[in-house]
Amino acid sequence: MSYAMGDIKEQQDEILKANTTNRAGTVTLRSADPRDVLTIQLNYFDAGSGDWSYDLDAVVEGLKFARSIFTKFSELSNSSVSEIIPGASYKTYDNLRRWALDTSWGHHASCSCPIGADDDPMAMLDGQFWVRGTEGLRVVDASAFPTIPGFYIQTSIYTISEKAANVIVAHHGNIRPWAAPRPGS
Repeated sequence: MSYAMGDIKEQQDEILKANTTNRAGTVTLRSADPRDVLTIQLNYFDAGSGDWSYDLDAVVEGLKFARSIFTKFSELSNSSVSEIIPGASYKTYDNLRRWALDTSWGHHASCSCPIGADDDPMAMLDGQFWVRGTEGLRVVDASAFPTIPGFYIQTSIYTISEKAANVIVAHHGNIRPWAAPRPGS
């Protein structure tokens, strides 16, 4: 959502729907060439799985809640607030639902290569971050999470990276490449 308030020309606010029930997204290889860009299909809402309608309705409820906050702010501060995006013309629940369906996006794509127990058929990674069924390949990024770890996943990515670094160092011994002697010294 975007608003204009007094001297502030635009205030941008995001409505984030995390912990979605939709698990239908895919990440696929375009070819055997590791330099090729992956094909990522997030499959939002009606293209997805689970109770996608519940997820969409949660976003609409978030929009309505944000509107109520700006309305209350305007009343209490005696200032002018005008909604720019999605705009005052989106008045009905169905209008807001259509807007959310058509414009929603996500930047927390994750969980496409989850870590898990050996008996978990969805777990692509073992506890050492190895990709099952391959040799010499580990995955250490947001795709390793079995579920989205909260709304802002950066700290969790740092944590899993630290854990993976410890696992890799333990696997290779106490390696310290930054302390290795320089060639010729």
